[in-house]
Amino acid sequence: MLPSSLSARRPNPRRTPAGAARLHAIAFFGGLLILLLGVAGWAFQGGPESVEDIVLVLDLTVGGTLLATGALVGRARASEARRNAQLEVLQHAARRMSLSLSPDGVGRAVVEETQRVIDYHNARVYLLEPPEDLVPIAFEGRVGEYEKVDMDILRTTLGVGFTGWVAKHRTAIRVDDANLDPRGSSIPGTDDVDESMLVVPMVHEDTLVGVITLSKLGLRQFDDDDLRLLTILADLAATAFAGASHVAQTRRLADELRQLLDMSSALTRSLDPVDVANLMAEHLARAVGADQAQISDWDRPNDRLRTLGCFPADLRPSLDDFYPLEGYPVTSRVLEEGAISVIDAEIPDADPAEVELLRKDGMRGLVMLPLVAKGEAIGLVELTSRGRPTSDASHITIARTMAHEAAMALENARLYETARNLADRDPLTGFFNHRYLHERLSEEVVRAVRTRRPLSVVMIDLDDFKVVNDTFGHVYGDGVLVHVAELIRGALRASDVAARYGGDEFALILPETDREDAAAVARRILAAFAGSPFTDGNRQPFTIGASIGIATHLRDGYSATELIAAADAGLYDAKDLGGNRFEAGSLAHATAEVGSRAVRLAGRMRAERSAGEPIGAAGVRSGEA
Repeated sequence: MLPSSLSARRPNPRRTPAGAARLHAIAFFGGLLILLLGVAGWAFQGGPESVEDIVLVLDLTVGGTLLATGALVGRARASEARRNAQLEVLQHAARRMSLSLSPDGVGRAVVEETQRVIDYHNARVYLLEPPEDLVPIAFEGRVGEYEKVDMDILRTTLGVGFTGWVAKHRTAIRVDDANLDPRGSSIPGTDDVDESMLVVPMVHEDTLVGVITLSKLGLRQFDDDDLRLLTILADLAATAFAGASHVAQTRRLADELRQLLDMSSALTRSLDPVDVANLMAEHLARAVGADQAQISDWDRPNDRLRTLGCFPADLRPSLDDFYPLEGYPVTSRVLEEGAISVIDAEIPDADPAEVELLRKDGMRGLVMLPLVAKGEAIGLVELTSRGRPTSDASHITIARTMAHEAAMALENARLYETARNLADRDPLTGFFNHRYLHERLSEEVVRAVRTRRPLSVVMIDLDDFKVVNDTFGHVYGDGVLVHVAELIRGALRASDVAARYGGDEFALILPETDREDAAAVARRILAAFAGSPFTDGNRQPFTIGASIGIATHLRDGYSATELIAAADAGLYDAKDLGGNRFEAGSLAHATAEVGSRAVRLAGRMRAERSAGEPIGAAGVRSGEA
């Protein structure tokens, strides 16, 4: 808006022409009448009879001529002043509209500046939303019911009503009686009244932008000058709307680039697939305005999806770890063909399986995008919304771009996870290795201190395993170790951590487990060993025995090192008592056992030397770490 001082100085071309035109007409016809009277009087008397008559006739003739001429000149000057005032308003309107950086701002400028040159009771500005929706973005009402029309009921489409007709044919019209013109249609909830209308299309570079519609109560309230002025304003408005659209597009592109950079920056902070997937879900959901997002990777051999991440975070407990692809052809097609699928549960021909899932979760819209890395689909992005799924091409484009960018980050995280697993796990048993055990146990100790929850460590050593290797060979011994690992795994919870500590030694981390519960785990393991002898099909079943030591946080030790030492002391107590049993150790007990343990290790090393087995080569032998 301009300052009020400028608005006050700007002339109002709507109010001066009517009065001025009447005065000019009266003066013109008065002068013409005087001229005719002079000439008629002269002719009636048969010519002047005296000098006085001649002077009188000449006075009347000259006076009438001057008055009529003055009226014509005044009318011409008034018309010129009106055109100048209109031109000034049009120039001001053009400046104001060009400075508006949003469609709403341009629309307000149109309805407010139009009333400075055309007297109306109602004005509305429509923009075309492809393919055929005409959506009102600005409205101005000045009389009665015109002041409170609901914007929603003004929506229309191509070909419907005066506005739709003009949009379809791109032709400006002046309607002197809206009720008699067959091109019109009544707005729901309004009464039929005598009404005149001006409807003009806004076209920019042969593309329809929208429509300007003016209404005024009464018949024949607009003239051709009004139509001409509104047409000029419509051309100016079309250019302004195009400029505002370009500004909005530039801002949207800048915002999308910022979103992409923000996501890329966030993804570089982690190499954990779950963390990466959660970040992907959050950024993609925010980019397209989705209510929920789910990221899954594709388990091709088992034809299923594995849930990795989601947004919002509290959605995760309600999601399954795996989802079979059987029975979901649309999802399978997205993965196999790399296509994008948009599903609206309200559309009758939508895939029934997907619709059932959406309605179960209280959702309506779903957008599925493949995660593609190195030309191959590795997973799926699912963006769900409570309302209609996004159909904005720009939203789909940014989602696709972000999904491609995120797919590479997810693939890198998966490769890192695989490499980390190879580094952290024993290749024979699949258990974690010695190094990982110490790292993880240190973390669990910190957690136990913070939460004040119990934590136990269990050390397991197979009885007489060296005899097995020496008697049957290392291949047989490897089979025994794999069998033992499966039995141990079956006795544990998902939250427990199992590691291969040495050749035939295993260590267990049992979070939130006290001494009694740890003893129960030891009993289950010994029972599993006794109940499942090892057999390779060529020899008699071999019953496995083990010595087990238990240590519990704070009671038997504080740090990771102290807990392992205490559990190790309990293990050797069990072995000294004949094996195939468990004993609880303590830090004090472990300290006392240091000397005897050193003697045992030295004797073991001497025995290995005498047997010709190189010390330190145990990393590649079944009986060593």
